Amino acid sequence: MTKVICKYIRNELLRLFGLAVIFLFMALPVRAEEVRHVLVLHSYHSGMSWVTNIEKGIRDTLLVPPYKDLVLHIEYMDTKRHHSAEHYARIRNLLEAKFKNISLSLILSSDNNAFDFLLENRDELFPGVPIVFCGVNNFSDDQIKGVKGITGVAEVMSSRETVESILKQLPETKSIYVVNDYLKTGRAWETTIKRNLVPFKDRVSIEYNENLTIAGLREKIHSLKSGSVVLLGVYYSDRDGKYVTYEKLGSILTKDSPVPVYCLLRFNLRDGVIGGKVISGYHQGVMMSEVARKVLAGEKTADIPVIKIGANAFIFDWQSLDKYGISIESIPEESVILNEPFSFYDEYFYLVWSTVFVFTAMIVLVIVLVKNVMALHKARRDLGHSEIKYRSIFDNAQEGIFQTSVEGRVLAANSAFAAIFGYDSPEEVIEVLDNVGKKLYLNEVERNTLLTAMQEIGTLSGFEVKMKCKGGEIVWITMNARKTTDQNGKVIFEGSVVDITERKLNERRIIQSEKMMSVGGLAAGMAHEINNPLAAIVGAVQNLQKRLGSESKKNILVAEECGIPFSAITEYLERRDCLKFLDGIYESGLRAATIVRGMLSFSRKSGSDFEPHSLNSIVENALSLVMKDYDYNRNYDFKKIKITKEFDSPNSLINCDEVEIQQVVLNLLKNGAEAMGEKSYVDDGPCFVLRIRENMSMAVLEIEDNGPGMDEEVRKRILEPFYTTKSVGKGTGLGLSISYFIITRRHKGSMEVFSELGKGTRFVVRLPLYKE
Repeated sequence: MTKVICKYIRNELLRLFGLAVIFLFMALPVRAEEVRHVLVLHSYHSGMSWVTNIEKGIRDTLLVPPYKDLVLHIEYMDTKRHHSAEHYARIRNLLEAKFKNISLSLILSSDNNAFDFLLENRDELFPGVPIVFCGVNNFSDDQIKGVKGITGVAEVMSSRETVESILKQLPETKSIYVVNDYLKTGRAWETTIKRNLVPFKDRVSIEYNENLTIAGLREKIHSLKSGSVVLLGVYYSDRDGKYVTYEKLGSILTKDSPVPVYCLLRFNLRDGVIGGKVISGYHQGVMMSEVARKVLAGEKTADIPVIKIGANAFIFDWQSLDKYGISIESIPEESVILNEPFSFYDEYFYLVWSTVFVFTAMIVLVIVLVKNVMALHKARRDLGHSEIKYRSIFDNAQEGIFQTSVEGRVLAANSAFAAIFGYDSPEEVIEVLDNVGKKLYLNEVERNTLLTAMQEIGTLSGFEVKMKCKGGEIVWITMNARKTTDQNGKVIFEGSVVDITERKLNERRIIQSEKMMSVGGLAAGMAHEINNPLAAIVGAVQNLQKRLGSESKKNILVAEECGIPFSAITEYLERRDCLKFLDGIYESGLRAATIVRGMLSFSRKSGSDFEPHSLNSIVENALSLVMKDYDYNRNYDFKKIKITKEFDSPNSLINCDEVEIQQVVLNLLKNGAEAMGEKSYVDDGPCFVLRIRENMSMAVLEIEDNGPGMDEEVRKRILEPFYTTKSVGKGTGLGLSISYFIITRRHKGSMEVFSELGKGTRFVVRLPLYKE
């Protein structure tokens, strides 16, 4: 029996644990975008120009869209200076510790030592992570045979092409002295060079350096006789362990060399080195990154063959060529020549002769045009005076002046007309407005008023109408027009328009202000009227609590005089819950007093001078007011709306008109409540989320609801004056526009709207923080 009970308990615990795990994963936020990590493993150390150039190629090619946000982890094995087994073991332990909790998407490897290290340790350190390599010398496909997830760019030297170029440029060459160090890479290079130069063994003597010191190697090079050529391979450290940077190799070994010096690496091309078909670290990094982008895009490494050709180029130094009398014609046509003296004529031959031809043609044309201009000048001068006078009046008029056809096409307009309706120029107005009824009037039928007036009396004065700007904004204009004819006798309409949007807005603001003043006065009057009886109620309750709930001498004496023990009175009050009723009356009185104080605060209009106020307190006060608000006709009740406050800053001070900011908050809350009242909720009910935070010099207030939201077209226009989504009689379209005016113009802040249809709306208000 005990075993059965234990088994049942164990199964129930496992079931509850499984449910908890499921709910935990459901609660985790979905990541918007996975961060991808890439390890770059260099064989050598940081600061080495070869490594620096590879990294530059990686950053220029790999870290561009859509992979500009990749996280690069760059590690240097430093195997040029340290190559013991213990050093490799330390690298392995370091990589294991650093990346045990990092999920790598890709590994980039440069040069042989990192390549060999990854072949040996990848499956244990980074199982399944694809590898893209570059700079691997003496590469063979057999090295990665059977190895999954690896491809890259082999470092194939162009020693054969370079020697062919040497023999063509210097046909008197009798011997070539090849220089490489005795490290792992140097030995691999020498093996490859020997294999590549087999075809030349009968044409020229080829000698390879012994493992000498740097001083001994320099002495050997300076002992070479005429007819010899030095070919630099890869050299980093001599037999005593003394190392130099690749760039200094030419300076140390070949400076003042008595014989020509060629090279196989781009960074050796300096200090008198002639050049050759060279390997570039930058291009190795670029080509490796291009392969890496394919792998990151989902292409399998097995489908990407190792690149072995195309990374090298012929590059020569002009000064060195000139020193040894080597002609430009003897170098390959596709060669890049460095430090070549600039010749404008040679560089821009076609441009020079094209310019000469154009200038000659222009001189001939100018002569012809001058004669015509002189003939026309007199006629234009006579017409110019009158045109300037009338054009100045037309262009500089403050009112928008127009001419239209009866059908509605704009025939002429001045700059003021274009500016009123948001067009860049009068020319754009004439081109775009081919039907003013549809493209200019907000309601096309209102143009009939103009047409009727033109037909009956031929003029129209003080016609106020709503029109549309180029960007869809609404403006109020007043129009004066008359009917006339053009030079061909065709009937047209002409007149002027004035933008009165600000005037209309001010009129609505005055009305709104008067309403607010009326509400404020009413609130103040009601508050004062309620205060008196409320004070009497609260005072009386306090006295009753003292006389009925306290065993004072006076209470006990009066009770005895009435023939009733005070304890009996207390027991009766407790049994009948009378004291609880009195507590309830007292608490209700305090709540009513709080409401009255809120009404008084709302009714008090501060002066025009701004004062520092806490944005948190303003929002709290607005909430206290609005929590008493409900409207059954519009189906909202703030007591049924969940309100969440996320105030990051405990007391954000802003310099403001407190009542105006409170008005904005009230307006946003009531609008949101009315909108949520129109939505049917299945699970969660209506809710507000209020956030306050500080961002640099601004206080940020966010009011977010889970109402029906709005589409993009409504969102763009929701802050415009006179625009409303409410039915006729339920909204003026001024609440949000006045709020926007208060925030942006009065308080030098900003107000933005973010919304998605069906998912709610978020208003973001930014106000400058108070500075002492």
